[in-house]
Amino acid sequence: SKDEQQAKRRLEAWIHRYLFCPCSAVRAIAKSLVKRTDEIISCILSPYSNGKMEGTNNKIKLMKRRGYGYRNIQRFALRVRLETANILS
Repeated sequence: SKDEQQAKRRLEAWIHRYLFCPCSAVRAIAKSLVKRTDEIISCILSPYSNGKMEGTNNKIKLMKRRGYGYRNIQRFALRVRLETANILS
């Protein structure tokens, strides 16, 4: 599709621009992008994101740390449901 071709062109242009950069860290990033070009294009074209789930996991981990360990797993599960009710619905 047109979007896929445009994404490939832009990614390749970025890679070629920085592949011979004097900064070794930037060159390393460009080289890693070359290896992952197909995955990057798929990610750009995909309408899906796992951002919401990552945020939920982060919130649960934070609750666990703030609670200094829960004595009762059922109470922790209830707390998770309460805190994430608006996120997961």
